[in-house]
Amino acid sequence: MLTRFRVSNFKSLLNLEFKPMAVNLLIGPNNAGKTNLSAALRFLGLTAERTLDAAALGSVGECWNLTNVNLRNATEMEFETDCSLKYDNESLLFNYKLRLKVERGNSASTGVESLSVIQEHLSVSGGSFSNTPMLKNEAGQVDMLHEEGLVRKYTNSPFYAHAKVPTSATLLSQLYELENNPRAVAFRRYLRTWAYYNFAPEALRTPDVLRGSKGLMSNGNNLSAVLFALHNEKPRLERQLIEAVQLLEPKLDLLSFNAPDPDHIYVFVEDREGHRLSARGLSDGTMRFLAIAYVLLATQQVHDENGVAPLIIIEEPENGLYVGHLKELLKRIDMKGSSGQFIFTTHNPYFIDLFDANIEGIHIVKAGHPSSVLNRPDSSKIKNMLDQISLGEMHFREMLG
Repeated sequence: MLTRFRVSNFKSLLNLEFKPMAVNLLIGPNNAGKTNLSAALRFLGLTAERTLDAAALGSVGECWNLTNVNLRNATEMEFETDCSLKYDNESLLFNYKLRLKVERGNSASTGVESLSVIQEHLSVSGGSFSNTPMLKNEAGQVDMLHEEGLVRKYTNSPFYAHAKVPTSATLLSQLYELENNPRAVAFRRYLRTWAYYNFAPEALRTPDVLRGSKGLMSNGNNLSAVLFALHNEKPRLERQLIEAVQLLEPKLDLLSFNAPDPDHIYVFVEDREGHRLSARGLSDGTMRFLAIAYVLLATQQVHDENGVAPLIIIEEPENGLYVGHLKELLKRIDMKGSSGQFIFTTHNPYFIDLFDANIEGIHIVKAGHPSSVLNRPDSSKIKNMLDQISLGEMHFREMLG
């Protein structure tokens, strides 16, 4: 589970530190930095499997304006995480630091920025390790720890293999899965579970099959293919999904599909009498609810199959939905984070009300100069006021801090 995330010189964020709980809510006015924080998390997750420039494109949608506009002469970007993970019955604490160089193109009209690694460090504590460096990358000159040598007492001092790697991607993303480095690989596997969703109803309805995509895309535009795979490969999980969506659509009995060619899959819902309705006939709210329910169930499935509790970010899940339905859906989340860690953003006071028993998970993002500011409300003070005023109303009246 992610316990600390620090980011500097990414969009509106300068040396901002985020200490998430198992379930979190980011609130604040528009343009405060909630989406920038979400994008920074997504960017770091993507660097574990893509080049740096591709990670920027995947998290922000462009390869320019990545850095803080108030520091146009700054040429470095930094990320740091603390994560607690289980590996082979060991409780391990990982610290990962990534410092990047930002190089701007010559074109003033685009300002394209290219990223390269200046420094990358991964260390671990727990079991046979005590703040032991596992990976060290200094501008492409790398040292990689022979983990099993320490664990099995082959040697009393750490042994490091040396190599040179391209700086256009992190060492973590280029790491081979060898028996010498299973914990570093486990950390990479965890970073790769970090997922971001901002569902668009029209994207959720598209029948296009996106070749090479893994899981549900951020905007949901391969939902039909994901549900088709679920139908064929995991029918029990599909049944759980249908039961979850019945909170919103009680008549829903099953999902059916039409795949006229390899590039298109059309999804339909059917009631017990066999009446069939296509995705085009479902409301925006129903499509978003279906996608959110799938994400929650898939998160549990990832944990059950791989023992990894993913980090899931969902932007404004209440859009187009009756919050009462989400209340029932969110009850499926383990508030201790054993099967997954969640970050939601919202502007809806009624969705904020759902966190009145989890005030410690609320984080307030405010615009500032030169950086966004992140605060937590005083939980004891807020709890004392809940008998007189709701949490959402407190936010509306700017009483949360």
